[in-house]
Amino acid sequence: MKLYIMRHGQAEPMSDPWPDSERRLTDEGITEVRHASEWLKRQCEVVEQCYTSPYQRARETQKVMNERLNCQQVKVLDCLTPEKRVHETVTELAAEIAVSGVQSALVVTHMPLVSYLVAEIDKTQQPPIFSTAAIAEIDFDSATGTGKLQQLMQPEHCE
Repeated sequence: MKLYIMRHGQAEPMSDPWPDSERRLTDEGITEVRHASEWLKRQCEVVEQCYTSPYQRARETQKVMNERLNCQQVKVLDCLTPEKRVHETVTELAAEIAVSGVQSALVVTHMPLVSYLVAEIDKTQQPPIFSTAAIAEIDFDSATGTGKLQQLMQPEHCE
């Protein structure tokens, strides 16, 4: 199956009194995500399932992506927050995908987790650097939680 792992778009800087989880996308972040959604639509006609972190900027990213992708199934997963352990995240994600039986899924999460997910799934890869709104395309086997990185799209290269 095709697994697309995406870093959220550019977000507001951290500031008091707002917690990190409440940071929103900037206008530039929304533009980045729109470019990314156009790229993903060209790669994958149908994204059957979307998984997102519960953080505001990730949920906003997923909503902007969905304007173009029209993903019917969206699930918020706590394992996709930035501080989660990568091995446990891959295990939970693989189980979710296996149960759903989908052939394509988008995961929206955060740095550094996006990088560590790619390296955990494809052991031949070092953790790649993701710019905001970047997407990794992976051929993924949910039975084993492993896969092969096919490409990494950086939004500045898809306009």
